[in-house]
Amino acid sequence: MSLIPWWWKALAAAALLCALVVAKGSYDAHLIAKGDAAGAARVKAEWVAAEAGIKAAADREAGAETKKAHAETAALQLKFDQLADRQQKERTDHEFAKRIAVAAALAGDERLSIDTTGGSGRALPEGGAAEGAAAGADTAPAARAYLLPQAAAAVLDFAGDYGQLVRDYNSVLDRFDAARASCNAE
Repeated sequence: MSLIPWWWKALAAAALLCALVVAKGSYDAHLIAKGDAAGAARVKAEWVAAEAGIKAAADREAGAETKKAHAETAALQLKFDQLADRQQKERTDHEFAKRIAVAAALAGDERLSIDTTGGSGRALPEGGAAEGAAAGADTAPAARAYLLPQAAAAVLDFAGDYGQLVRDYNSVLDRFDAARASCNAE
């Protein structure tokens, strides 16, 4: 017979069994934690790689769109520059032609006349009292009356300025239409 009672042996076996169960649970928890850490690291690496791919694709697309926008802007700027150059040339040519016309009018080489019949075939009434109207009734009305050189020069100068205003307005409309067409091209 043995000196250790059977219940001590059973108690020692139960304690050993409990220690083995606790050790196995602790080891399993350790393996699970290690697996979770490895899995989290793998998922994080996959996520970082996916994010890098998304960012690279977005950068490529943004770069292409930026390049396209720069090209469209450069083309529109070139068109505006051409319009401005053409407008400046037209303005210079117009100013030169206007100065020639004014100088010719002042020199008497170019004469301007107005209709004195008023468009109805009768003489325009003279300004003033009745004596002017009586004097005009005796004579046949002249069909045209020539302006003095200074008056003709002033009329040509004014008409030239008005013509330039119309051209400037049309140029603004051309630029607006080009910009609107460019903006609505999409």
